[in-house]
Amino acid sequence: IATIKIGYADGYDRRFGNGVGKMLVNGFLVSTIGDICMDMCMLDVTDVEVGEEDEVIVYPDIKSAAKAIGTIPYELLTSISQRVKRVYFYE
Repeated sequence: IATIKIGYADGYDRRFGNGVGKMLVNGFLVSTIGDICMDMCMLDVTDVEVGEEDEVIVYPDIKSAAKAIGTIPYELLTSISQRVKRVYFYE
């Protein structure tokens, strides 16, 4: 089990708990475990080699994530709180 520091106070919807949420860790799609907490959530990283500083992609497929909880991608993006650091890339 891996614990990551994103929760519903950061805009990660509580409906993603209990396996509904999927994140990308080291190229592997993993599921959430249990409830989404205020400041963290847990991921099932069975059979995935992980370390403390590994990158986690919270929404590897935002359309699928939105559909899983019955909403639209724009709602997920606009729900991300100011607590979350933004990094902008320009192409």
